[in-house]
Amino acid sequence: MADGCVPDRCVLCLAPAAMGICADCAEDLVVPASPCPTCAQPLPAAGLCPSCQRAAPAFDAAWAPLAYAWPLDRLLLSYKAGGRPQLARPLAGLFMRYLDPAATRAVDRVIPVPLHDGRLARRGFNQAERLARGLCRARGLELDTRSARRVLATPSQQGLGRSARRANLRKAFRVDADLSGLRVLLVDDVMTTGTTLEMLAREVRRAGAIWVGAAALARA
Repeated sequence: MADGCVPDRCVLCLAPAAMGICADCAEDLVVPASPCPTCAQPLPAAGLCPSCQRAAPAFDAAWAPLAYAWPLDRLLLSYKAGGRPQLARPLAGLFMRYLDPAATRAVDRVIPVPLHDGRLARRGFNQAERLARGLCRARGLELDTRSARRVLATPSQQGLGRSARRANLRKAFRVDADLSGLRVLLVDDVMTTGTTLEMLAREVRRAGAIWVGAAALARA
């Protein structure tokens, strides 16, 4: 993978690429064939996954157009944890290219998953916000970075199962704004179990949203 972003060059192989990833490298991206329409979990055949059949999540629908697999996983890790915020542009380009238009149809606001102030200060940027900003700019949507806050500095979610993640994120988010009657799309970079988006969606619903969607660039 290239060390930096060169204008009009692929971030993976440095071949010419207007959107940051060339056609050859884009062919290596894994597109899930049959995702669950409610939580975006990849499935062997179309339909609801067992988890959503047992209990529907707090969001109405979810989209994650790409799998968290090579080479996208390396790009996302470099972007989020490797000090390469310049990768926001090509990753946002992938988000715009692959995200189903249905995800943003009739959406009133787009809310990126917020970072706690301490983590934001250490990282220097919110990776979800930059992806959401590019998506909003391309599709003419309203970006909302003020309504939702992360009020608890939770430990890392890496390696935790669904129940542990729920306990970790309980009361982590707060929504102070009145979202009554609005259709809100939540955006993150990666969905692992979907718990982060689920817990934020609950708070958005409590604030009055009538529809809540969840979108991430990749699904683990």
